[in-house]
Amino acid sequence: MKSILIYLLLSFMLVFSNSTKPRIWRRIPKYVVDQRVMRFLNGNQITNCFEYRETQTNLLLKCWRNNKLTDVSIEINPGKKQYRYIGDIVSV
Repeated sequence: MKSILIYLLLSFMLVFSNSTKPRIWRRIPKYVVDQRVMRFLNGNQITNCFEYRETQTNLLLKCWRNNKLTDVSIEINPGKKQYRYIGDIVSV
């Protein structure tokens, strides 16, 4: 009985996990990335910021949003190939 409960719990965790959520990536035209980032920050009402450069690839911001202090992190991570194993078939 315990093994069935554990199996069901693990199954629910896998089904409702965000890592399996499908994502649709849209291309941003070259030289427009800074405008899209600004649009995102403005759309989320991020204003009046203080910056701290944590590392060469991580910028931390303390900003006001809706009269509350908010943490914002902009981080650059190198992409990794993700492999999905389906039986004997490997897809990239």
